[in-house]
Amino acid sequence: MPRFSPFREPWPRIIGIPLVALLLTLLFHDEPFAWSTYGIGLIITALIWQGSFWIISGYRIQYPGFQHTTRRIVLTVLSMSIYIVAIDFLACTALDALGLQENAYTSGQWRGNLIKSFGITAIIGTIYEAGYFFTMWKHQAIEAEALKSRQLRTELDMLKNQVSPHFLFNSLNTLVTLIHEDPKLAERFTKDLSHVYRYILQHKEKEVVDLGTELDFTQAYINLMKVRFADSLRISVNVAQEHRQLLIAPLTLQLLLENALKHNVASTAAPLQVDIHVENGRTLAVRNSLHRKQGTVEGTGTGLSNVRQRYAYLSERPVDVIETREHFLVALPLLQLAEHEARV
Repeated sequence: MPRFSPFREPWPRIIGIPLVALLLTLLFHDEPFAWSTYGIGLIITALIWQGSFWIISGYRIQYPGFQHTTRRIVLTVLSMSIYIVAIDFLACTALDALGLQENAYTSGQWRGNLIKSFGITAIIGTIYEAGYFFTMWKHQAIEAEALKSRQLRTELDMLKNQVSPHFLFNSLNTLVTLIHEDPKLAERFTKDLSHVYRYILQHKEKEVVDLGTELDFTQAYINLMKVRFADSLRISVNVAQEHRQLLIAPLTLQLLLENALKHNVASTAAPLQVDIHVENGRTLAVRNSLHRKQGTVEGTGTGLSNVRQRYAYLSERPVDVIETREHFLVALPLLQLAEHEARV
């Protein structure tokens, strides 16, 4: 909650006191306008306004926040009522002693005086309480947005670090086998594996990368998978050059390919087919044939849920998932630089 200082907020008093005094002079005095009458009204209005302001200030400092609103308002109204009656009585007594005005409390006109005084107070209370509520609401809205942003960034950092560890173990096992069976292929496999992990180290801290960079990395990853699965895996990438400058969350394609391999059977008789292409210049579609494995598939918390959570932070457009009897499709929003900067 913002700290309140009674030395701030001068402009409501500077503008409000002369205006309210003028309004009351015009409304409650039948005789022609006189500067002396206005001057008396200005002094009384200033005394009531300034005193009420200090009362409001004191209770704001003592009882800040929405949770104390009822107590703050009740105590403020009671204190201001006592103060108003005291000021009005003293002002009437002083003016009568100076011979400027008859004492309203001895002439029976005190009701009109109190109506004017409480009218001033109502105006003052409405101005300051409405302003205070707006300030508290704005401050809480800013804090809530900042907290949400910090929470989303923390979740995003966690998600970006959820690269499946079993991918490394499987790759190393494949490499050990290749070293003995096909040294040249093992050398190419090592280069692709190095490319993959260099990309992971360079880009895992980034929120977005251009699609062309992600596709270059994905090709190295595909080469590794082709060594492991051979003709059991068929991947087609069809992305025009004009779309390669659009933005995507890094490691998204690797996660979706890994997800497809984890949940589907890939064999020579029934190869897993994956198609990657751009639709309408705004969406990257990753579609794979559907041959689900029997039973429960062990997971590591990565995959589709990871992708959805990351894009919930990066874009207002959702990740669409469409499943038919033969295909499973994930549609990823492709981001423009301006769109990403606006979200950040």
